Amino acid sequence: MLWLASSRPLRRSVARPLSMATYSTQRGNPLRILFCGSDEFSCHSLKALHKKHKDDPSLIESIDVLVRPSKPTGRGLKQVTEVPIASVARELGLPLSMLPHDTFTNWFMKKYINLIIAVSFGRFVPPRLLNQAEYGGLNVHPSLLPDLRGPAPLHYALLNRYTHTGVSIQTLSPHSFDTGTVLSQTPLPGIPIPPNSTLTSLTSLLAPLGASMLVSSLSSGFHLPPHKDVSWQPPYPIRHAPKVSTVARQIPWLTPSISTLSTNLPSSAPHLEDIAHQHHILGPLWSKLVVRTPKKEQNKRVVCDDISYILDLTSPDLPPAVANEVASALERCKEDPWAEEQVPILEWLQIGDDEQQVPEWYPPQPESLEMFERVVALERGEISSVDAAAGVEGGQQQPKRKKEWRLSIQTAYFPDSETGSIYLRDPIRGGKGLLRIGKMTVDGKPTRPAANVAAQLGRTVTDYRGMHFDEEPIGKASQPATRRPEEDGEVDEETKRRRNRAMVRRIYSY
Repeated sequence: MLWLASSRPLRRSVARPLSMATYSTQRGNPLRILFCGSDEFSCHSLKALHKKHKDDPSLIESIDVLVRPSKPTGRGLKQVTEVPIASVARELGLPLSMLPHDTFTNWFMKKYINLIIAVSFGRFVPPRLLNQAEYGGLNVHPSLLPDLRGPAPLHYALLNRYTHTGVSIQTLSPHSFDTGTVLSQTPLPGIPIPPNSTLTSLTSLLAPLGASMLVSSLSSGFHLPPHKDVSWQPPYPIRHAPKVSTVARQIPWLTPSISTLSTNLPSSAPHLEDIAHQHHILGPLWSKLVVRTPKKEQNKRVVCDDISYILDLTSPDLPPAVANEVASALERCKEDPWAEEQVPILEWLQIGDDEQQVPEWYPPQPESLEMFERVVALERGEISSVDAAAGVEGGQQQPKRKKEWRLSIQTAYFPDSETGSIYLRDPIRGGKGLLRIGKMTVDGKPTRPAANVAAQLGRTVTDYRGMHFDEEPIGKASQPATRRPEEDGEVDEETKRRRNRAMVRRIYSY
């Protein structure tokens, strides 16, 4: 790419703190910008550029705005909503155009454009356009690159519980997203993320900062070659921020397997507090509910909303009636590991495909009677617990992964008649914590109080231990029942049935 140098002499770079001070004050030719944007974050940058255009036309001569096509939204996809930046461009009186068919194919840029700026655009700007523009392209990215590369850095900064974040100004790479040269960046350690931040609040915090850094970078001539990389290298493995898909909004239910009895679950395993945090960031979450009737079994898609986490039974956010009911149930479990009380439960499914990593402790799926045969072999000592979890039979390794894997978990629930909420007991961390779900939507039907949905789709069991519902570690689950003494090594059928049932649940969950 040819570059026409300005007749003004270059100024010497000056010493500066990491990534923020000016290393050139050369402006080059007046900028004729093609601005590609979409959401509220990009609106701040466009407004700042327009203000600079009015104040200093010798720097920014013109601004053209490019947006993606409006997409149908809402139930039935009947409502068409345009991107927010389109209305902002009209208010500012800027030329506005739209990508046909949401692609750059057969789309041609006006010849006078000499700089492309893409902010939260969501489409890769092809090399033919970057080569046509005299100064290539720039991007405002709300992260401390190279960490959190991808289209959703704000989402994953919050999901990963980052304490700091920042903004980077980078060149647009002709090869891939977010791999350009970082020209300016928030000084380390970055901008503190306030506690309990939401996506909206974090956007409101970083968008003005990104807009200001973009205008400052243009004023300082950072867009002029040669470009100098001022990015940092994190001391930890770089995380990515992929698009927030439907899979990311699935509730990550987990259940123990027999291979985790001695080591417990890995510390990274999600639990109810993480689910509440996931809802706080992403909004409504979905899962599958197993609905069993005497004639058939169905898996219904359920969207859960109005979710919060209750730390313990003494929390003021927990209704006293619910607290008393949970405490009473826990006491019954401690007194009798095989409590025969009627426990209302909901059975959930976590679903993944072969492209998603299966948890290391994930047990193989049962194949009809093979599940029971492995349990019997385990009880007789013919195979080890590790072999049972790995699916080893006859010295042959069974496949651990399929095109789709499913993880089933049962959670006892306690309804609140006043608010219509339900409270789920944490079944994988020693029974500690409660997850409150206020609303549910089943298979696209109208949203209803969660207690009403649970009463219709839930069921009851008579075995607390099968759900690992106690406060103590689940090691006692394999202990025999104490309903009557065993004589001469005899094991009554009821004890054997319960023991096998517990083992089956710990290996597979069903």
